Amino acid sequence: MSDQSTPWRILTAVVVLLTIAVPAYVAYDIYGRGPIPEKRVELFQYAQIDPLRDLSTLGERASFSLRLEKQTINNLVIVRASLENKGGVPILPTDFYEKLSVSVDKPWKIVAVENRSIISPKIQLRWKRVSDSRFEAEPALLNPGDRVDTTIYLTNTEFSDGTSPERGWKEPDVKWDARIANLRGFSEAPDPLARFGGGFGIVVRLSGWALAFTLVAALLFQALYLHLLSRAGFLRDWRWPSISLVLGASMLAFAAAEGSATYLFPDYLTEMTGVDHWLNAPVIIVHALALFFLYWKARPRSSD
Repeated sequence: MSDQSTPWRILTAVVVLLTIAVPAYVAYDIYGRGPIPEKRVELFQYAQIDPLRDLSTLGERASFSLRLEKQTINNLVIVRASLENKGGVPILPTDFYEKLSVSVDKPWKIVAVENRSIISPKIQLRWKRVSDSRFEAEPALLNPGDRVDTTIYLTNTEFSDGTSPERGWKEPDVKWDARIANLRGFSEAPDPLARFGGGFGIVVRLSGWALAFTLVAALLFQALYLHLLSRAGFLRDWRWPSISLVLGASMLAFAAAEGSATYLFPDYLTEMTGVDHWLNAPVIIVHALALFFLYWKARPRSSD
């Protein structure tokens, strides 16, 4: 066995292991979940609202309080949240082993929990007070795509006399709990207004025409790279240098196509925040310079 074949044997072994490992893991994962289909519920919590604090800029000219069910509330925080069945199977009332609940820690108290009927008028949960810090909802049918929007009204009992903290208070931590058959837990919904995500601030969003353009343009770019690399004499044999050039050209082709799609097909988020030129423009510039270099290397040379 020659030394040159050793890297190829290692690469082949790695690819074979990955090819076997992924289906094996999927089969094991599906088997481990049992006969009950896996459920998936996304929880999205909006920014909290403190209306009385916002109105405090009026100073001593005004005072505010709220009367609800024979109790006077001098401070109020409003928390909105939504739950959506993102799985492919319905969640039946019989799937609930513990009811859906919201709770807070003292000194916060839950005044009321109400359904919001603006987005999902047909999904109405029946909330019941368990204690001052906990409400529970009766089990309900949630088909795939069903969404429940809820508003939670809270008050801080430390300042029930109408006084306000000098430096503000710690925002309430609203906890959502439920035990549903084959639901590992509520997954946190992605923030649609988040400009950057994980992975060093790199986010790829492709859909519709942007996805179609990226796939077609990337294949065209890649074909042109291979043609110019061959004409320029860089692909004379299929050893590591040539293969590395092909892999690098393929990566650059897809990156340049995706960056171009970001400019040509802006989505709602890029229209709001603008395109990040520092992430997209450099790739397109390198792509243009690489093509110019390959054209120059592949040009026919006149013989002396």
